[in-house]
Amino acid sequence: MKMKTNSALAVYRLWLSACILIVPLLSCSFFGIPDYELAVTVKEGVQGTPANGQHVYKELTTVEYAYTAVNYLHTVEVVYEGARLAAEGSFTVYTNVALEARLVDIRATWKITLAYADTTTAAIEAIITFSGHDVLSGTFSDDRGYSGTWDGASNKIVITYDNWEKYVLTGTLFDMSGIWANGDGSGTWSATRQ
Repeated sequence: MKMKTNSALAVYRLWLSACILIVPLLSCSFFGIPDYELAVTVKEGVQGTPANGQHVYKELTTVEYAYTAVNYLHTVEVVYEGARLAAEGSFTVYTNVALEARLVDIRATWKITLAYADTTTAAIEAIITFSGHDVLSGTFSDDRGYSGTWDGASNKIVITYDNWEKYVLTGTLFDMSGIWANGDGSGTWSATRQ
């Protein structure tokens, strides 16, 4: 009978020794779970997390991010590996990556398409260039010789033509799309940065 007790004690000691050796291995990279770097750039006028700088995460870690504008009239976008994302969300780490949080700035050249609600009328396309002293408003001109003003506060955009009938385009700044009207007709619009 004594032999069985010693035998059980020996098995228990062997199991305990194995646990003591294995547990530390689980908490390190012994099993090949690599670390990856996240390079975060937070531009002027933006605040949030993760903070500006280099961060290290284990592979397959879900990283949540959230950024806001210091000035509530500004709109924030996140550029993650070349893709524009909303100012709040998450992603899974699988390699070294970069993230940039910045203010939406439309001052550039865009291709704009105006589609009529009456689908029998052909859509209008133009190349439009937005300019201005800051990211909130300015002037624009298109390749057809028309021009006007734009306002892009609080993720809303209003584009008002001064010399093309009564065309007014409204929508969301982040998406650069919305609806338009000119007094006689209406429809939707969208723009793509060139």
